Amino acid sequence: MLKKNFINKTRIAVLLLAFCIIAGICTSTVQAAAGGQLNEKVTQIVNQKVKSSDSAKKKLKKLFTYVQKQYDYGRKVGFEAYSGWEKDYALEMFEQKKGSCYHYAAAYAFLAKKATGCNVRIGVGQADGFSGNMQPHAWVEVELDSKWYICDPNMDKYAANSSKKYCLKKRNSLKSTYNKFKDTKYYNAAF
Repeated sequence: MLKKNFINKTRIAVLLLAFCIIAGICTSTVQAAAGGQLNEKVTQIVNQKVKSSDSAKKKLKKLFTYVQKQYDYGRKVGFEAYSGWEKDYALEMFEQKKGSCYHYAAAYAFLAKKATGCNVRIGVGQADGFSGNMQPHAWVEVELDSKWYICDPNMDKYAANSSKKYCLKKRNSLKSTYNKFKDTKYYNAAF
């Protein structure tokens, strides 16, 4: 009887292990497919909107304007960072043509990375650009000439009196808007 219970438990453990391995492979396959779709879409947009001869700053500005004009706001309640969220959110933005600040940041980050090859990261923290109160928010930071610049097409589009206020602004000049970057988590835009 003990031997039979041991064998049954071993079979269950092996089945669970096999399921976990297959699920992991399936998840990796789905993530790889999404990454491929994202890379394809980003490449298409970059090739249409910027010239290879444009400077990095000009590319970033053109893509900033494109994101602002092309996409609308769509609230998403309950952001949670998980492995690969930035790719999923960027792809959602490109497909649905609307999204939250997290979608705006992810979409712009991948466009900026593809167009310039610069270090690009998504900041997730607190900002007060909309209501005068700190609230959860995501934005993009791009490194040019060893300095970090903020590019926040969502904030720039929807905050009052902000036309180009959040496009390629030195990071330190916007400390108060972004809560001095206290408790900010960064996610690199990488395909």
